[in-house]
Amino acid sequence: MLAHGNVPCYIDKTAKLRTAVTDLVLSKSFDNGMICASEQAVIVDKEIAKDFEKLMKEADCYFVTKEETEKLEKAMFKEDKLLSAIAGQSPYNIAKIAGVNIPESTKVLVVPQTEVGEGHPFSKEKLSPVLAYYTVNSRDKGIELAERLIEFGGLGHSAVIHSEDEEAIQEFSNRVKVRKNNC
Repeated sequence: MLAHGNVPCYIDKTAKLRTAVTDLVLSKSFDNGMICASEQAVIVDKEIAKDFEKLMKEADCYFVTKEETEKLEKAMFKEDKLLSAIAGQSPYNIAKIAGVNIPESTKVLVVPQTEVGEGHPFSKEKLSPVLAYYTVNSRDKGIELAERLIEFGGLGHSAVIHSEDEEAIQEFSNRVKVRKNNC
């Protein structure tokens, strides 16, 4: 059985943040997020969350409000399953379908989230330039959340960490289970 590409991306407080944001936006916006190895959720340490958000906004990413999240969910999913008409659409077109006004130049729609699992469809693979966004209080919580996301998405095939801490990188690679050649 092939696994879905529910790729978590953990950016810890030691990361080269500008580089991490550049890499994330390039990956998530390429081909409107259709690549199975593109990030589906970003997990950011709380200490750097404000700087992360600022850099993402500078890179033409749009953070949706709670009200806009509800509209997007209704437009993108039916019974927690992604509607095929959404896959590969631009952020502008997805927002338009949902009745949300955003700049046409938007590269990624960023959807703040707190939960993973059934009833939380943004925690799944979205095959679009829509990115779930979580903040965590510690490295352990960040890695634990990455584990939960990848397990919920069908034991995915890719995971990403941005860190300058070798211990964090090693722990992430030991705990977040991925398989090769599952795309």
